[in-house]
Amino acid sequence: MRFHHAIHSTDDSENPIWQVIRLADEPEDYDGTAAQYGRDVLDNWLTDERSEGFEEFVDEYGNPYRRVIVRFDDEDGDIAAIIGSDDLEEPPAELAAVEAARDAKLYARHLDSRADDQLANALNAARAKGHGANELFRRQAPALSRPVALRIMRAGADA
Repeated sequence: MRFHHAIHSTDDSENPIWQVIRLADEPEDYDGTAAQYGRDVLDNWLTDERSEGFEEFVDEYGNPYRRVIVRFDDEDGDIAAIIGSDDLEEPPAELAAVEAARDAKLYARHLDSRADDQLANALNAARAKGHGANELFRRQAPALSRPVALRIMRAGADA
């Protein structure tokens, strides 16, 4: 999968106000889960911070001072995982399986959302070129119910 990340920092781990300290330049292909990608990215970042003398990445209660937000595809993609500096250990196999299943579910939702946008844009563009609502409904079926398809085309006409 392709992931994009943003590393955040806070000075108050109990009542955090997160600030972006590093935003990836572009998405990366990664063969593992979003959580493992986030762990790898954050661990690399913290290794660099350790070499510069920073050592505290969790408070005395275990709350993180650093986190990474991982998104699908790009910086506007849906959130795939949030990993704090308190969650850098490799999880046991049964928890890794939960993370993989979560990725599959979230990625399917992400793709569905993108497909909805693509279909709505296509329907509205075809409608603007004079194609009838009934014809467009037949061409897109069974992706959307008739009321939803008509609502999308009506909203596109109003925009």
